[in-house]
Amino acid sequence: MTHEARHQGFEGVTATSAPPIAATADVLRCYEEAVQEPMVECMNLDGLYTNAQAPHSDRIDALVLREDFSSTAIIAKTWLTLRPQNRSQAVDIDLEALRDTQNILGGRRARLLQSPSFANAPHTVELMPASMEPKDARGETTWDVHEGQATTRLDRRLAKRSPAHEAPEPRITLLHSDVLELPMSPPVGEPPLEAPDMVASLNYAMAYFHDRATLKQYLTGVLHSLRPKTGVFITDMFGGPPTGEVYEDQEALWTRFWDEPGFRRTHGTQYVLPTVRDDDDDDDLVVRPAPTDEERGTRAEWPRGKLKLVRTGQAHGGFEYWREDGPIDYATNRFRMSLSFRFRDRSWLRDVFSYDFRIWSLKELTEAMEEVGFASRHGLGHQ
Repeated sequence: MTHEARHQGFEGVTATSAPPIAATADVLRCYEEAVQEPMVECMNLDGLYTNAQAPHSDRIDALVLREDFSSTAIIAKTWLTLRPQNRSQAVDIDLEALRDTQNILGGRRARLLQSPSFANAPHTVELMPASMEPKDARGETTWDVHEGQATTRLDRRLAKRSPAHEAPEPRITLLHSDVLELPMSPPVGEPPLEAPDMVASLNYAMAYFHDRATLKQYLTGVLHSLRPKTGVFITDMFGGPPTGEVYEDQEALWTRFWDEPGFRRTHGTQYVLPTVRDDDDDDDLVVRPAPTDEERGTRAEWPRGKLKLVRTGQAHGGFEYWREDGPIDYATNRFRMSLSFRFRDRSWLRDVFSYDFRIWSLKELTEAMEEVGFASRHGLGHQ
């Protein structure tokens, strides 16, 4: 099962004397800076887990986090900085991203396991690192709890908190696996992988699943993976049609960017949705020619979406993070979303990551969770 398309690379013309920034940019580092706020997300996850615990819970603090659809595992890495006893697991089908994380952390700190289907083997295998030592000395953020005014829940949490002890290395396990194949069996002769206290499936990951059967298959795997009685699953959802989204003038943006290096999608003519015509009593059906074999399924065939500048980053001297939201097909509830980076020399990494999403309602998700056996389900909304 393919959950997302990896970046397509720079598609402009490259002069060997002075290649554009986009041709050599570190895509994964730009992605981490632009798309995610790992410390904020980890602190939120930590609080949500504790708030979900019953008064008699024997695990008030979550210790083991599993990050599904993790890419570079930045949430799983950041989780380790909250407490010295924390451990984490990170799951993705992108071996390049997981290898990158393993190389940065070093083999002493990060273990990489590959599922039988990806290893083409009868059992899970361990992939050895390029080095046991870290690739570079990236600074790590530490996080301390500053207790405020006491509450009943906080008193209970402090009373049940176990004495802190540092977990042995490696504290993070990277899993090269399809999420539908979880929980993963351990390598031969090893005990089962530690059951996570919490599984986090963020960035609208439920939208990867296009049918109810597959959604329920994933949720069943999560339920079987979690620590019994206290385990928590956390995901985020689209709140509904994007009626409140504000976009700049699209014609002006597309005209401005059209000739910038790497912006255009190649291999076919970009399809543009027609504007709504005035009612002129002409009800003739308009038939469009089928795409050519070359165009079929390529990014050039995607309906043109709406561009939106999300934020800016500092890598490579500064860059812009643009999102393109495609039109929703209400016959299937699916739409295309893609992420692009524009650098200070006006070169583009177009569709760095692209997604074929289905929008599920909160009601549909909670019903599916109930059917597979989750004991309780709670929704939190924000604007």
